Amino acid sequence: MVFHFYLNCADTEAASNIKQHVTFKEICKEFSIPPDNVVIEIVNEQQPVSHQRLLHELVNHKANKGDTIILTGLSSLGRNVEDILDILFFCFKKDINIYCYHPHTRIEPSSESCMSFLISVQTGVDIQNIKSSRSKHRRIKKPLGRKEGSHHKLSIYTLKLKGYKQSEVARELGVSISTVKRHWSNGIIG
Repeated sequence: MVFHFYLNCADTEAASNIKQHVTFKEICKEFSIPPDNVVIEIVNEQQPVSHQRLLHELVNHKANKGDTIILTGLSSLGRNVEDILDILFFCFKKDINIYCYHPHTRIEPSSESCMSFLISVQTGVDIQNIKSSRSKHRRIKKPLGRKEGSHHKLSIYTLKLKGYKQSEVARELGVSISTVKRHWSNGIIG
């Protein structure tokens, strides 16, 4: 099992100063990481993850089955959740371990916490997909609710104007009294 340490920095000044940082020295000492297995990449926050050439080289070529990549946080794997998930799933398929080292809290993520993170992210994505598909169907299909109007609406209004009672209108048109009542007080004529 080989340990690799991946860091990303905003500029060359930060990249040159990072080797003097206490956390950097502590990680290299604790995991016995040789200098060739330390990858420091200068990353522009505006560019997509596909431009992180050294990260892809590390994951695709340098790290092998059973190796461990040590990070200071999952945010170094991508700009958004989808990018992070893509790289994590690729590492899991290739059987590369990801270890997030937190020097102040000493939290060591277990496989259960990593999987719960992935499941919660996937659930969030699924909920968004359901919401968007539901709103698409509402726009595409017929509108929600009861259909407007009836075949007898106009006839009910005209018989009401002639002075018929509700029961007489129902008998005359051959419809139920509830249909007549539904249209009796609705509309212009109240």
